[in-house]
Amino acid sequence: MNYSDFEDRKLLCRDCFVGKVYDCVVPSYGCKSNPKVVVMGEAPGADEVENLQPFVGKAGKLLRATLNEFGFRQSNTLITNVIPCRPEKNKFPKDLEIVRKCTKKWLYKELEIVRPSFIILIGAKPLKFVLNRDGITKCRGEWYDFVLGDHTIKCMPTFHTSYVLRKKYMEDGDDIMAKFRRDVEEVAKVVL
Repeated sequence: MNYSDFEDRKLLCRDCFVGKVYDCVVPSYGCKSNPKVVVMGEAPGADEVENLQPFVGKAGKLLRATLNEFGFRQSNTLITNVIPCRPEKNKFPKDLEIVRKCTKKWLYKELEIVRPSFIILIGAKPLKFVLNRDGITKCRGEWYDFVLGDHTIKCMPTFHTSYVLRKKYMEDGDDIMAKFRRDVEEVAKVVL
């Protein structure tokens, strides 16, 4: 299946209660053919539904500025989410079976089509649903392998940019920001 056909099918999906709440699937953004890296968040928010692009709110602006600073562009990077629909009240679904069905149907299929060599996992949900790990604080900044069929993808978990922004004016805010930037820079050194 080519990416265009895949995306057309994905945008029509309303198979679970998540997709029916806002009646909107937010497509992935950027390089949809051989991206050097996939950047993955958890789910779209209100700004993403309005603009039909992932990571365009405050947290998205920080993410995109940091990616751009280290050489990641629309031409070499695909930005996506674990689930492509905005959950009700912006609360990630607690029904893990629904999320697993969605990731199998859409996220993993997308990764099979674009076959990236690297993924930056933005926050705890991508860590959980790609690497089946918990604890972003202890896992961030380390390389992990994700095997999808016959393809191995190197993954770098890091803090979610909304967390980085929430911590900005707290005592450990500078350290959190530095770690986030260091993680993105580490991927850039390997990928670009």
